[in-house]
This record gives sequence, C-alpha cells and structure tokens, in this order.
Amino acid sequence: MAGKKTGGRVAGTPNKRKRQAVVAEAIARVGETIPNAFAGDAHAFLVAVYKDPRQDLHTRLDAAKAALPYEKPRLQAVTLANEGAEPLKMRSELEIGRRLAFVLELIARGEVKVKMPDQGLVLPRSKESDPNVER
Repeated sequence: MAGKKTGGRVAGTPNKRKRQAVVAEAIARVGETIPNAFAGDAHAFLVAVYKDPRQDLHTRLDAAKAALPYEKPRLQAVTLANEGAEPLKMRSELEIGRRLAFVLELIARGEVKVKMPDQGLVLPRSKESDPNVER
C-alpha cells in the first residue's frame, strides 16, 4: 500500500551538519572582512561587555541593562481569581488531619449519622472476615 510521500523535509533544505558548516563559513568570512569582529551573538557580546572590568562603569551598566531582559524574566502582578471575595483560606495538613479526626470521633460516638454510598465503594477486607487468610 505504497502511496505518495507526505511531510518531511523539503528537498534542498540543509540538515543540521550542513547548516552548522554554513554558519561557521559565514563567521569566518565576517572575521576576514572585519578584523577583531566578535564571534558570538548580540547577547553574548553584551555579557562580555558588562563583565569586562576594563570598560568604564557607565558602559558596563548600559550593557547590563540591555542584556537583563534576556537573562531574567520580568516580574508581573498576579491577580487572584477570587478578587473582591473572601480571602483564600489555606489549611495545613495538620489542621486537615485534626478536623478529620474530630469528624471520625463524632461518627464513632454515634453523634453524627453517615450515609455511605452503595455503589463504587470498595472497602479493604479485614483479616478476620477474609476466608483466604490463614489463621
């Protein structure tokens, strides 16, 4: 059931190795044309400038300001979903455990009636009621 090939790389598109060779060749040509040209990208150049102690402080600060958005994300204000409503209540695991223990004790004393669902609930068997357990 051979059909027409679909998808994949278009004929003539260079693979990674060919692309890297083309980029390296372009960098070499720039180096020949412009002596002492920086080999990295713009961000790498800015980093090199602001880390260079031989540069004056003003130049280093300008380079750091320009590079900063690419190194650290901007902090943004976060709006909560319940804005204007009651504040969110955070409960610790300890508080949840204490509340659960309190409710279970009320159930055990019979002070609270609990209706258990009939379907879909699988309770673990105890060793006494399981006929497959050796005693």
